[in-house]
Amino acid sequence: MKIAISSVAGPPDNPSTWSNAPAHLIAALEARGHTCVPIDSSCLSISEKALLGAGNALRGLPWNAVSWFGPARKRRGTHVANIARHNDCDLIICTGTLDAPVSEGVNYAIWLDNTFALLQRSAVKLPYPPSVVAQIEQLERSALNGARSVLPFSRHVRDSVIRDYGVHHDKVHAVGCGSGSLPPFTGEKDFSRGHLLFVAKHLFSSKGGDLLLKAFPIIRAQRPQTKLILIGNAEARAKAAGMEGVEAHGFVERDVLNRFFHDASMLVQPMHADPWGQVYLEAMKARTVIVSLNVAALPELTDGGNLGVLIDEASPRKLAEAVLSTYAIPQAELDQLTRKAQARVLDHYSWPAVGQRVDSALALEGNPPEAVE
Repeated sequence: MKIAISSVAGPPDNPSTWSNAPAHLIAALEARGHTCVPIDSSCLSISEKALLGAGNALRGLPWNAVSWFGPARKRRGTHVANIARHNDCDLIICTGTLDAPVSEGVNYAIWLDNTFALLQRSAVKLPYPPSVVAQIEQLERSALNGARSVLPFSRHVRDSVIRDYGVHHDKVHAVGCGSGSLPPFTGEKDFSRGHLLFVAKHLFSSKGGDLLLKAFPIIRAQRPQTKLILIGNAEARAKAAGMEGVEAHGFVERDVLNRFFHDASMLVQPMHADPWGQVYLEAMKARTVIVSLNVAALPELTDGGNLGVLIDEASPRKLAEAVLSTYAIPQAELDQLTRKAQARVLDHYSWPAVGQRVDSALALEGNPPEAVE
């Protein structure tokens, strides 16, 4: 089958687009015998965005968020449909709703990590008035209900697609998303000596950076030898400047980042509302304990919290207590926990496994999809 894969974030076959997820999906589906056609739907020129922004302003809509609204969606959906038709594609998989070819007479599916409804119920909701939210929600509903299949990463997003948008449950299948390129850790790890790790290229605050920096002095007061390695942008490094025990980095080469993951005892990344979190899968592959909030897909990724340390309250003291209590767990128990976590990622969240679930969900094999466990 010939399948178009589209992305509003850039060329889907480019590793830098959306954390390399579309490129991995393309490779996984092609390994299963399909031909994939990448479609870059970030096709709006600067002048088009300016015109669309002006149109938004005239209609009382946010001028700087054109992608959420009808004209931009229509432009992108038509672009995607035309390229798919030109290449005789049997199906389009959109990596989100913003370029869905609604009413274009083509078959499409949507592979998505979140819903707008979940976003608006989260700690990072967009500050839009109810009338604007209602308009976006109607557009989302049209895109999702028009799809042949909806393929959310996680079960909690699947539930939202069904509950919040009225999509029939037979069309909605949680298929997951594969982990990144970090190689699995295979050695022996001394959790009592390992550092804490935080990794975020952007959105430092919403990814839990401020919360961690408030918790870290509490941790150091009781455990002065604790070290935090922070990988982030200029804002993150400025906030961490001068803090005892914090080693802050900007961009690091992949092999250096791999080593930071492998040498860490814990990934302490209390993201407030990240719908999935590739960084958690990388930590699990590195046999590094996840310490985070009990939100979004984290309970799912960690088998109901059994393969990580999840807290219900986003407070510096609770986070510090979680880190300190994790350091106090016997080495053998942490060793067993992280081995199980690593095995879960390698089994459930490898790209071949994701490709198989997508394939089955689209009924390309004629078999019912195997849900993400």
